Amino acid sequence: MKLKCTLESHYHVPNPILSLLMGRLPQVSSSNEDISSKSDIKDDQGKWIDRTARPGTSHSDRTVTSSPPLPSLNEPYLVSTSASGRYLVLARKKKFFLLQLNEKEGEYIAASQGSGCVTPDETITAILCLPLCASSRRSEIFVMVGYSTGWIRIFSEKGVLVTAQLLEQASILSIKLRTPPSVLKISSRIRTNEDEEITVLFQGNKVISIVGQDLWTILKACDDKRQSSPSGLQVSFKYKKWEFSQQEKVLDAVSLGPSPEQERIGILNDCSTISTHAFPTMATSRYVAVGTSPMLCYYSTSDDSRLLVSAVSMAGYVMARLATPMFVRAKAATAWLTGSNSPSSRPTSPVPYAPDLLNPPSQIEAATPIPAVLQTSDPGRRIMHISLCPPAVSAQRHTLAATSDALGRVILWDVLEGEMVRMWKGVRDAVCGWVEVMDRGRILLFLVIYAARRGVLKVFQMRHGHQVGTFPLGTGWQLVPCGREPLGSSMVSIKCRKMAMKEGYNECGDLAKCLLIGPEGEVLNVAIKIQDS
Repeated sequence: MKLKCTLESHYHVPNPILSLLMGRLPQVSSSNEDISSKSDIKDDQGKWIDRTARPGTSHSDRTVTSSPPLPSLNEPYLVSTSASGRYLVLARKKKFFLLQLNEKEGEYIAASQGSGCVTPDETITAILCLPLCASSRRSEIFVMVGYSTGWIRIFSEKGVLVTAQLLEQASILSIKLRTPPSVLKISSRIRTNEDEEITVLFQGNKVISIVGQDLWTILKACDDKRQSSPSGLQVSFKYKKWEFSQQEKVLDAVSLGPSPEQERIGILNDCSTISTHAFPTMATSRYVAVGTSPMLCYYSTSDDSRLLVSAVSMAGYVMARLATPMFVRAKAATAWLTGSNSPSSRPTSPVPYAPDLLNPPSQIEAATPIPAVLQTSDPGRRIMHISLCPPAVSAQRHTLAATSDALGRVILWDVLEGEMVRMWKGVRDAVCGWVEVMDRGRILLFLVIYAARRGVLKVFQMRHGHQVGTFPLGTGWQLVPCGREPLGSSMVSIKCRKMAMKEGYNECGDLAKCLLIGPEGEVLNVAIKIQDS
């Protein structure tokens, strides 16, 4: 078996959109010019790759859209994407754009734009493209935006503000989604009892864990409401709030979900000795946090404390009943998706609604400290980012994670054992992602590393495989991981998800992949092909 890695053209982000994102007004002009020698790069086999070509266009005659030179991209903008890459969210400072792929035009177009910033010093610090698993072919996309003030705001596909919540008065560092694995990995005969979670990390080592199924139900109901009424609807959601108190500073974190049965991991103490220690048998929450002193910690708890509600004051709430027409539609859609006609097949509860949550709450709920069960320290080392590999057969089963630190090293971790597997040096400002490839019924996994300081992209087969590709892209590129299932996938039967995957809607069934966005808006797909020897 021979593996070949290439960078394939995946449409284009128009230069005017990037200009607006960077704070420049675009000046559009059209001309025909030969650009065949301007924007090409070589792959690891010495072949030329056109990084600006769009599907269906030729080198010799192309209409060019020009704009003033873009500001330096050494300070990257924020990017989030749907599983298939059909939707992109770009954000910088006070603006965000939701882009939708237009295959006929061969480029992304702006579906909506927004800000949400209320005060002059408020900026966007984290974004998440949030597709919903739905019963219709109509796309249901939301954008979750985190701000330097601690506000979380969720916008619809049209840029309408759905909810605004202040759960912690500190800047938001990241927003991450954990959903079930792709339906390609699951048999239709298996009944899974998955949980879903959105993890929001704040400065000061605080984490908000939003119940994914609860948020899906609320957003689905709000989407139905907007279809029948133009009036706005502010909503609240359920969450838990944790504090990672064992580290001096947490810079990134991922959720592993509830622990599988009788899972055991190795424990590393400050002397780097290894012993065996079991997670709590019924751990309800598990996280891996990276940062400083120590540089990596496993956190686990079996604390099943009450769920908090995202509005502190309950006086303005209107308890909406499932008998209302809006929830009848949402409930009927859920029954159709799960293949159940019985109203008692899934427990339901009234969803609290807050008519106006734009003002700060009178108080902020305190975080619950969560104990660390593993830690590893290296004086002077600061881990900046962590990237979990795609889940295997359940949302709680991630086998590998890649971390990048301030010393220019990428470390591959065995998540289940708590052990280092491999290390790469000389990759400063590294960004990591994952690519999955189907081969005769099995799925091959690859780690993608983009060293932003050097502008080099490398691809390795996991976990002990060789390097399958290296590409000198240059600086100013963004590596964008894709491939998670849409929010609410656990609420939908596997049969219906496979039907949606087969018919190509709802963002279902995509394996993990990575896109690259260049400084001029070019978008490339990291493609790995299997060739028989």
